[in-house]
Amino acid sequence: MNNLNLLTIIAEEALAPAIEKEIVEMGAKGFTSSSVSGKGLHELRDNQWEGENIKIETIVSEDICKKILTHLERKYFDRYAMIAFFHPVNVMRTDHFL
Repeated sequence: MNNLNLLTIIAEEALAPAIEKEIVEMGAKGFTSSSVSGKGLHELRDNQWEGENIKIETIVSEDICKKILTHLERKYFDRYAMIAFFHPVNVMRTDHFL
């Protein structure tokens, strides 16, 4: 069992293809995406005209996690409704993630 990081990104649905491509290019071996809803500083996003929110999760090493977060901060945070956070996880079958 190894200690890795579960990185969660919640963003506007339209950003999903670009973010998914970029995190793989930066070293993530894969990701899971799902549509989500909720309320935050930018109010409730719950209609088809605005689009949904997407949650992208990936399990990565600390170095890759920091690299992805830095990239997201520079490219997206000032222009889009987005949040990203991580927490340590103990992972079995680490060969799937490293």
